[in-house]
Amino acid sequence: MNDYKIKITSASGVEGVVKRELTHLGYPLAPSINGTLTLDGNDSDVAKLNMFLRTADRVYIEIASFKAENFDELFEGVYNINWEYYLPKDARIYVNGKSQKSKIFALSASQKIIKKAILKRLSKAYKTEWFSENGYEIKVEFNIYEDIVSIMLNTSGQGLHKRGYRDMVGIAPIKETLASAMILLSDYYYKRPLVDPFCGSGTIVLESAKIALNIASGIDRDFDFNHFQFFDKTVFNKVVEEARDLEERDREISITGYDIDKKAIELSKYHAKKLGLENKVHFEVKDVKDFTSSESRGVIITNPPYGERVLEKEEALSLYKTLGGIYKKLDNWSLFLITSADGFERAFNKKADKNRKLYNSNKQCRFYQYFSKRV
Repeated sequence: MNDYKIKITSASGVEGVVKRELTHLGYPLAPSINGTLTLDGNDSDVAKLNMFLRTADRVYIEIASFKAENFDELFEGVYNINWEYYLPKDARIYVNGKSQKSKIFALSASQKIIKKAILKRLSKAYKTEWFSENGYEIKVEFNIYEDIVSIMLNTSGQGLHKRGYRDMVGIAPIKETLASAMILLSDYYYKRPLVDPFCGSGTIVLESAKIALNIASGIDRDFDFNHFQFFDKTVFNKVVEEARDLEERDREISITGYDIDKKAIELSKYHAKKLGLENKVHFEVKDVKDFTSSESRGVIITNPPYGERVLEKEEALSLYKTLGGIYKKLDNWSLFLITSADGFERAFNKKADKNRKLYNSNKQCRFYQYFSKRV
């Protein structure tokens, strides 16, 4: 197997959750460098991280690192990489990246220079001046920080929030990675009932069910590393087999999603069926004001309207007030809620035990945490 420096990216505010996931998967504490978690690993690790990480954005492998203070040095550094090992002759090469605190800061020019250097190296290796670029797309990522250039390959492809089951979305959807972070930051445990009273297209409910049943986040999708010519092709099948062996689909769980929108509930049921979980979760059309439960020590995890796009601000605050009144009547439940709206705690009429900054589609939000009492 190949040995790599593996780099894992995540949304701002979620890095600590990703670190906890890595620890749970048996990896040593990964240092965070410029917002990216870094660890050493091989083909098997790349496959496992893509398969099992629920809250990360993408997994990269660094193939070179060098200093460059001008475009000539950038070209030479990229040209010296053994690209013929990584890229087939027909590869579609997509270059993207960023630069911070560096003398090279023009991103568009950097993209063109990097691709030019790659093609010149491939031209020499494959003895041709023409490339069809009609094969699989290989995503080359560069990061220039304090004049140090890191050249990486995106092993995930699409962001890891693309689980493969949600091909249609409703209004103001939440990413699967953020939904999972909310769940992992909560005190939810599979033996406790869980409700999302504003479930939309069902993301929080379905991610909760996958966590409760120990279903790997990436079990239903493909990854770019499967198409790398240098990658051990036997690794992925072993990781899939491992993921299947860890599943606990026979567990009894109680997870419910409500929404006032009939179309949203239909969409949630469609997604549940795609996952094969239609008999493990329950979706129902219901207004939040009608929500009640006789069960104790349940958990509410939800992404309600913020008063932007979906509802006006006053209507959103009215919903929070209604939810606060309902929460008071529940028997020792927890509640975890994300919103960008100001005045949530005032409308809810209860100060959170904790709150932290999270980002929903680049929108700064607060994640409010109300924990149940230990019994």
